Amino acid sequence: MIMHWLMCAAGSVHIAGPCPVCYAKEGGLIMGTVTMTYAGRVTAKCIDCNRVVDYYVDANEEKIWKMEPMEAKGTRLET
Repeated sequence: MIMHWLMCAAGSVHIAGPCPVCYAKEGGLIMGTVTMTYAGRVTAKCIDCNRVVDYYVDANEEKIWKMEPMEAKGTRLET
């Protein structure tokens, strides 16, 4: 999957790419926007299926990673 960085004159970066949920069936496109110096979580929404996909981005380095939920088990400790 290739994501595209589109620089905006307003100091923002638009992230666009294929939707990992519906691209194969519907040709879905996800889009998100961050500032040019942002590093952190961004939520991108598919304009075809309306699903939300979370990414971690570093706009300075122009890098993006897909975030996926993980199962976690916790234990409460008494002190």
